[in-house]
Amino acid sequence: MKKIFIILLLISGFSSVTYSQFAYSFKNSKYNYSINIPKSYDIKKYPSENDPDTVVAINSDGSEFSITAGYDKVYKGVNGSQLPPNSFMPALKYKYKQVELIENDYTDLGGEPCMFMKVKYKNEDEEGIVSQFVLVRSERLFIIRVKAVKDLYEKFEAELTGYIFTFQFMESAQKEFYKNEMYSFIINFPPGWQFDRNEFPVQANSPKGSSMYIETIKSTEYADMTAFDLDTDMLLEALNTKFSNITIAAKKKLNIDGNPVLYVKYRWVQAQTGKGDSYYIIHYYLIKKTVLFVFQGMVRDKDTKDEEKLIQESVESFQFTK
Repeated sequence: MKKIFIILLLISGFSSVTYSQFAYSFKNSKYNYSINIPKSYDIKKYPSENDPDTVVAINSDGSEFSITAGYDKVYKGVNGSQLPPNSFMPALKYKYKQVELIENDYTDLGGEPCMFMKVKYKNEDEEGIVSQFVLVRSERLFIIRVKAVKDLYEKFEAELTGYIFTFQFMESAQKEFYKNEMYSFIINFPPGWQFDRNEFPVQANSPKGSSMYIETIKSTEYADMTAFDLDTDMLLEALNTKFSNITIAAKKKLNIDGNPVLYVKYRWVQAQTGKGDSYYIIHYYLIKKTVLFVFQGMVRDKDTKDEEKLIQESVESFQFTK
């Protein structure tokens, strides 16, 4: 049973942490935001490369992921939770012809209230689905849009979900302090790393492409355990179900905030890229009562020395508040 829990954790955790490794980190200084975009997509910027209001990323089947920003005084004093979906229907009808609203909700993106809407469209050429997150900040309107033909939309949306939620306003990213009320802990992420302080599990991304991810899993299986009881061979076996060419590079027992912590450093050769890129995957495991905490870092081989030190300092700042 313990093995099953660990496998589930590692697979779900790495599906998130690897977003930053395969992504282009786009930063828009004009509108002061950043977002990760899949590197494999064809990226175009309008009206110009150096002064973009819109960024469009197109994958090999023609599906589109775009971010559009603009100033409009009509949005003064308005936030995303006050936006009605009908006000965006005329623009969608102009672009996609026959349009029908099929879903509408309100959420949070980049620490700001956000309106979500999904429409289906039909024109002479195709039928498809468009979904968009719309938020407002300081009289600036931001629209993050996903568009695909009907048969491809579901897969495309699932692929992009992790990228959409890397959207972040850059000035807030400098505040590295993170506090989690659910699990009663605080931690300082490395200075300048971007993260959403309203999300958990939480991921912080380095300007160099490294990442740090914190996740928990709760089970009575951990009630009588400490991190020192975890089997490193089992951990490696779990990772091998998801990644090939991965080995243990180092392991040791630590103490952080008065708690036993198991440190395991893995080396992963990303052979599937065709370039043989290699990374170090760094895990710190901590168990408190029935909760397993996993701090996961991923750094490129060439950036290991400096980036791993930042991850180590961040984990060492971890403290329980209760």
